[in-house]
Amino acid sequence: MELKGKTEFKQPVEVIWNALHDPEILKEVIPGCQQLELIDENKYEVSMKLGVAAVKGEYEGQVKLEDVEKYHYYIFNAEGSGSPGHVTAKMDCKLSPAENGCVLEWDCNAEVGGVIASVGNRVLSGIAKFMAGKFFKDVEKVSIKKTMTQ
Repeated sequence: MELKGKTEFKQPVEVIWNALHDPEILKEVIPGCQQLELIDENKYEVSMKLGVAAVKGEYEGQVKLEDVEKYHYYIFNAEGSGSPGHVTAKMDCKLSPAENGCVLEWDCNAEVGGVIASVGNRVLSGIAKFMAGKFFKDVEKVSIKKTMTQ
C-alpha cells in the first residue's frame, strides 16, 4: 500500500520538527499510542491499541529514524505486530519552510498482513489517510500549546 500526503503548518520548521521528534508530544498525538520509549538514538519501542474497521487489537513494535537531516528530512521506519496481524512501513518525510509556516511532504510504503489485511487496501488506505491527517493536526495543536506555555 502506498500513501502520499502534504500537510501545511502555521508554525515554523523548527517548531514542527521539534514536535515531530519529541517523545512526549508523539505519545500524546499518535492514535492509539499506549507507550513510546526511546531505546537508542532515533529508535523507539511502541505499544499501540488500534481498531481498523471490525479488527481491533494491540500492537508492539519499533520505530527507527534514519538519514536524519535536522529541520529538513528523515526516513521513518516502523514495524509492529499483534494478534490482528503485522505492519511494516517506510516513510520519507521532507519539511520545508513556507510563506506562513512550513510544509511537510511524506511518501509512505506499507505492507500489512494477517487478519488486518482482510479489511482490504481501499478501506485501509482511507483509514490510514484519516489517521495521518488527525496526527498532523494534533502535532500542530500540541506544538502551539507547548510554544504558548514556554
